Amino acid sequence: MPVGKKLAAERRSQAKTLAEIVDATKIMGRMLEALENERWEELPAPPYVKGYIQNYAQVLGIDAGPLLEEYQKDIAAVSPVARMPAHQIPDQQLVPHRHELHAIPSKAIIAVVGAVLLVVLALWGISALAGRDDTPPPLAPETTSTPVAPGSGSTETSAVGEATNTPIDVPEGAFALTVSVAPGDSSWVRVLVDGLVAYEGTLPGGEPKSWTVGTSAVIRAGKPTAVTVTRDGNTVEFPPATDGIAEVTLSATEE
Repeated sequence: MPVGKKLAAERRSQAKTLAEIVDATKIMGRMLEALENERWEELPAPPYVKGYIQNYAQVLGIDAGPLLEEYQKDIAAVSPVARMPAHQIPDQQLVPHRHELHAIPSKAIIAVVGAVLLVVLALWGISALAGRDDTPPPLAPETTSTPVAPGSGSTETSAVGEATNTPIDVPEGAFALTVSVAPGDSSWVRVLVDGLVAYEGTLPGGEPKSWTVGTSAVIRAGKPTAVTVTRDGNTVEFPPATDGIAEVTLSATEE
């Protein structure tokens, strides 16, 4: 019995309509009708028809192997004019099996995974920015750059001369300023003499610095308890520290 008649007979034996086969296989009704009635001239190339037969057999729950063999015999008896030339027949089956109709392509899966990774990275970046603490360190001293004489390796300058560790002669109307740190200790210190930065850096203990001040001096210390400031040999007390930094201002017109 030709393959088309076998399929039609099996469909009727299962009390199924052609419309039910169309709905299950997603194959056009006119193609299935042509298949059942052996109208090969109305059907596409053999690879397509083989796909129709396999899907049709799967819906009916029967083995497609014998049907495909019968199909090969049926089309062999058809005039070559009614068949597609061999050079136009595709090498692979172009009609997917019924179970492959809803399969997700691998490219789609890769695209979805990539999109999820991008969303995760974006959320991580937002959370990192939200949790960042932009508050500056409370004890960070301010830095002021002042010109240094060529050939000098020190950042210390003075309005009336370089800092010295030895007694100096004080002109009339000026006063001698000395800043020192307790031995074995150190502190960040910034000294402004007559409007210029005379010293800024970490002053180690046992290395006092002295200047002659003509108008005024401003001394800032990061660890005021370890720093001693003297004016003409008299100790000057630091006022209470603000944000860990203590500052005292001395004027030549004030005793």
